[in-house]
Amino acid sequence: MKRKKKILRIVTSLNPKYGGPSVGIIESSKHLVKHGFKVDIVTLNKKKISNIKIKNIKIINFSDYLGEHFRFSFKLFLWLLKSRKNYDNFIIHGLWQFPTLLARLLLKKKYFVFIHGQLDPFFGLDFLKKLKKIIYWYLLEYQNLKKANKIILTSILEKNNLDNTFVKTDKIEKLVIKYGIFKKKLNINTVTKKFYLKFPFIKKRNFYLFLGRFHEKKGCEIIIKSVKKLGSKFNTPILLAGPFEDTNYEKKLKDLVISNNLQNKIFFSKEIYGDLKWGAIYSSKAMLLASHGENFGISLVESLSVGRPVLTTNKVNIHNYISKYKAGFISSNTVNSFSNQLSLLENLSDKKLNKISFNAEKCFNENFNLALNDKTLIELLN
Repeated sequence: MKRKKKILRIVTSLNPKYGGPSVGIIESSKHLVKHGFKVDIVTLNKKKISNIKIKNIKIINFSDYLGEHFRFSFKLFLWLLKSRKNYDNFIIHGLWQFPTLLARLLLKKKYFVFIHGQLDPFFGLDFLKKLKKIIYWYLLEYQNLKKANKIILTSILEKNNLDNTFVKTDKIEKLVIKYGIFKKKLNINTVTKKFYLKFPFIKKRNFYLFLGRFHEKKGCEIIIKSVKKLGSKFNTPILLAGPFEDTNYEKKLKDLVISNNLQNKIFFSKEIYGDLKWGAIYSSKAMLLASHGENFGISLVESLSVGRPVLTTNKVNIHNYISKYKAGFISSNTVNSFSNQLSLLENLSDKKLNKISFNAEKCFNENFNLALNDKTLIELLN
């Protein structure tokens, strides 16, 4: 019997509050298991957060680390030094932290790095953050990636953006691999009932939804200002759901809603997961994401998977798929452009909305459904 190849993935956190990568890693790992691999996932997070159980996937947690950002773990170093012989390939997720340096020191050319949009030009807009990243890049990270077998990107647009980013990447091996999720087998009545119980003021398919971290990159202020700009022409409520990482930014967004007298149109919620999240997606009219920079946009793909249109910006690296399939609306990352597209979405006839909904699900099935699509990662690791 042929031995199953064993893959180790290293990610600093599987906590959903850090965004789509945690969802994508779990879904992709299920995909690998389905195709005959054994997969272990190492995390660097608190046990109470990373105690996630996934069938046939082992999660190994190292909660003792130094530095919330860099996350140096001597225990992980010793464990990997001893355990690396048990694995055929390694996938490191993310940049600017200990795992990429650790991979270069211990794993030679057997590791791949998913960069998850962390070289997006958006991150070069803040001068001080850009300066720190440039220094770290030329001291360590460039060599960490140059020594990797390949860095992995999730779209052609993300790859193209590397030509305009704040560091040089021309001598680094790159590979584009489609990202995605499995289509969920939902009991629609169950998940929508749970959602309506939690949010009784929402009427079925009569609200817009944002799901994600509340971070300046996500452009929630564009959504709020667009609603203000449309005034009485726009009356559909919007639910913004996700974790706040920065209390100052939380105050800024909520003050913006209050100062523009939009409390009856825009509602905030903490992050929602599982059935509650899928109930929200299925019940919504469309998903909104006014991002200033996004390598993928997992919430958009989740929305497409149940046939819900999306409205997003041309700074999201899957916008070309959405345009090609006419699965939603694309704006620039400005209030004028986004409000114009939101107005078009708001005034769609039922017939046109149903057509876009059909296109949305088709777009998902042909591009982002892991059960039907990409074999590139499988071929890479075999």
